[in-house]
Amino acid sequence: MILDIIRHADPDYANNTITEFGHLEAKALADYMKDMDIYKIYTSPLGRAIDTALPLCKAKGMDYTILPWTAESMDYMRRCNKPELCGYRFSILRGVEDYTDLTDEERNDSLIRLIENSDNFLESLGYVREGARYRVASPNGNHIAVFCHGGFGGAWISHLLMRHPGMGWCDIRLRTTSITQFVFENNADNYTFPVLRCLSATPHITLAGLRINER
Repeated sequence: MILDIIRHADPDYANNTITEFGHLEAKALADYMKDMDIYKIYTSPLGRAIDTALPLCKAKGMDYTILPWTAESMDYMRRCNKPELCGYRFSILRGVEDYTDLTDEERNDSLIRLIENSDNFLESLGYVREGARYRVASPNGNHIAVFCHGGFGGAWISHLLMRHPGMGWCDIRLRTTSITQFVFENNADNYTFPVLRCLSATPHITLAGLRINER
């Protein structure tokens, strides 16, 4: 299975949509992905994610499905102000344990919900998390696209890389309409890890002759 995590286009936060330049970015993304064999398109419930997904939906004649848990939250964007707090143990079978956050603001409940929702979502697609790895319950070659946000995306990517999601905002910055791709391989032993193929990639922006947006 292929999972694309796509950040929304240049945002118009005040109006819950994307800017004029954002529409150009979204069209460039749709042109780049329109011939890919996309199985399903998901999006955050927020307007800037939906409006980024719409050109691809139109190009492929597909509807999108809302994933409420992928909405943005400041809990995913707490900057590191207490680095001396950050610590954890890691097990290749159990993943991150005994995590101590690197911010003094309470956000543990939100990060736990992200982990739980991610696990439930991937299980619905055939990959059941068991510790730090995933059991292949229903092997498939489906290509899934999820349109979401910079803060949430960084937290989710951090979790899929077997780190705590709270660490994502420190060192993962996603460009607008960037594609981060994970591959869940269908191994003979029926266990797999999410393999990162690309992070915050924007080939469609270059192909369309647009400027790279660092916003």
